[in-house]
Amino acid sequence: MRVFRKMSRYIMQTDVLDSQFTVLEMMILAANLKLGKELNLKQKLEVIDEILGMLRLKDTLNTMAQKLSGGERKRLCIALELVNNPPVIFLDEPTTGLDDLSSSQCIALLKVLAAGGRTVICSIHTPSAKIFEMLDAVYVLAEGQCVYQGKGSNIVPFLKNFGLCCPITYNPADFIIEVACLEYGGSYHEPMVEAVGNGKVARWSPPAVEGETTTTKTDTTSGASSFYERDQFDEEISPKLLEAKCSWWLQYKLLLVRMLIQMWRDKSYIKLKFYMNIVLALLVGSLYFGMGTSASKALFNFGFMFTIVIAYLYLPMMPVLLYFPTEINLLKREYNNQWYRLSSYYAAMVTSKLPSMFILAVIYLSIVYLMSSQPLEWFRFAMLFTIAFVTALTSDSFGLLISSRLSLVNAMFMGPVLAVPLILLSIYGIGYGGGTYISPLMRFLMHLSYLRHSMEGLVASLYDYGRADTICEDTEIFCSFKKSKVLLAFLGFENMHYLWSLSCLMSFYLLFTVAAYFMIRLRLKHSEVSPIFAYVIQLLTKYFNFTSYNY
Repeated sequence: MRVFRKMSRYIMQTDVLDSQFTVLEMMILAANLKLGKELNLKQKLEVIDEILGMLRLKDTLNTMAQKLSGGERKRLCIALELVNNPPVIFLDEPTTGLDDLSSSQCIALLKVLAAGGRTVICSIHTPSAKIFEMLDAVYVLAEGQCVYQGKGSNIVPFLKNFGLCCPITYNPADFIIEVACLEYGGSYHEPMVEAVGNGKVARWSPPAVEGETTTTKTDTTSGASSFYERDQFDEEISPKLLEAKCSWWLQYKLLLVRMLIQMWRDKSYIKLKFYMNIVLALLVGSLYFGMGTSASKALFNFGFMFTIVIAYLYLPMMPVLLYFPTEINLLKREYNNQWYRLSSYYAAMVTSKLPSMFILAVIYLSIVYLMSSQPLEWFRFAMLFTIAFVTALTSDSFGLLISSRLSLVNAMFMGPVLAVPLILLSIYGIGYGGGTYISPLMRFLMHLSYLRHSMEGLVASLYDYGRADTICEDTEIFCSFKKSKVLLAFLGFENMHYLWSLSCLMSFYLLFTVAAYFMIRLRLKHSEVSPIFAYVIQLLTKYFNFTSYNY
């Protein structure tokens, strides 16, 4: 089975394509990933030109995928999988969403591929008479059992053996589907299944002697061998076919470049994130303007640090919850069709986010840091930036962990809901002094929230390491928070350590990142869900009216 999976390709019913690339760019990427360094660029372009010519896609070389017609998108999906010439191709309803002409052209192209030595297997619900004539072999299923297997032209005499006469104006495919759906009664189902041995008979053929009412069965072993020619499949497959043509490092580089190009070409999203960070930074900076050096407003400055935590919880997490559940379909198609290793894709996805997140963090934190009049010391800004940036990375991984197993709607619901206890635990016990009133259990739960470590790291970056006394206004009679140690003792942060907080944040980031990888791997492998996880989902679905769980 492992061998068969590696040599077969599956084309989904929905045309899952990357809308940010042209036909030629997608074909070149597929060639680089599937052929590796076996061929040079000129040879790869020759292969691409031959495939696109056969599928009549040469006129769309520089057309973006989102501008292709339905038939062109379907043909492009087939072309992408033909790059390394797979011997077996599965297609799920290739004619869905196409008109009669496009459907006929699509099946005709598949027949050309089959004539070239490949095995093409399609599932089609309602083929037209013209399409039906093109099929070399037909396999009809009803209620999980095979009711016919053989040539399409033999369907009418096959049904006639059971007293079912196909009207002359009927399409034989429509007629046998109606019979399979029990529209002519349920008495025909079992005899039809027995006649073809529930699919064990290689193919049904009309009786050799005219007038004979019994069906003839071919030998289940020799017939299957002659009809499918699969009995020596493993011996005919070269071991080189199963080897990855592309190294892990080359896959990583190709996928990283693709993801960076995707981000760069999505101009509207880039502008939205850029302007959103600037507007939010100006809003926060105006609310906490000049409070960083004021002793009387030290608690407000603590609120300023809390806004950084909230911003770097939701800004990185929400786009992931919205984006990844839709990206999983493209990942399924490419990963299951042996384009690349999951580890190389995941590493490229994680790495591709770093440049944009770093730039946006520099813009946001520089504005709020200066407007709030925080200490003008480079090492403090660097410490604050490091904590905030790692918090953003952790929130991104946390969102990826949630969306790796849930559908879009469920992920958008669960993300903000799970964020609430993390926020509450991050500031629990503030104002309790040394924390003598906090139970050991609550102290343990507080440190299970990565936002708590983020808060401690931000406070340490601004008020620890020899922070100078803050300024007391002349109107202040009693200036209690002039000394930073007094403020830290009041907040309950006097025993914090910056490096410990940073280490805990990094640990949470690694934990979420690794956990998300294995959750995605489980989703792609179609493994059974853990009973505990399934029970939790069942409870949530029952009491919170969730949409159906999406594997």
